[in-house]
Amino acid sequence: MTEQEIRAHIHKILDAHAEVLASIRAAHQSMQQAFTEHDAALVSAIEANRAALGLLNRMMAEGINE
Repeated sequence: MTEQEIRAHIHKILDAHAEVLASIRAAHQSMQQAFTEHDAALVSAIEANRAALGLLNRMMAEGINE
């Protein structure tokens, strides 16, 4: 194997590693976005539960006027 062939193989390996790293970074960004969206959904659910609990407490305290 010549020096030039060795260099070519090493460059191919390094290029493949660079592609893998780019893919990992893209996946990481996607996961961060998913976690952000998941957090927002949880916050919304908690706020909805608090509003429902507030309404229930008011109904229990004041009764229902028909």
